[in-house]
Amino acid sequence: MATSNRRARRSRAQWQGLIERAARSPLSIGAFCGSEGISTASFYSWRKRLGVIPPGRAVAETTAEDGAFRELGVLGTDVGGSTPWDIDLELGAGLVLRLR
Repeated sequence: MATSNRRARRSRAQWQGLIERAARSPLSIGAFCGSEGISTASFYSWRKRLGVIPPGRAVAETTAEDGAFRELGVLGTDVGGSTPWDIDLELGAGLVLRLR
């Protein structure tokens, strides 16, 4: 008997439910998606499509859809005179570029 390789099609409401469960889950997004049998790319795409702002993310970061630069202010200096900075760029699909 042949098996189908087609993936399940989920409704908008089903994706909303998955995204809400992921937010409550102690698992990372990658681990949660793996346990649900969904790709992280689909998860992030639907989360963006539904306008869900992940916990801990500023609204301004997710609403800058026009491609314009946003002023973040001046990086301060510590007592030693060096400039401490810490930048994390989320590239999608669970990839993060960290600059320190």
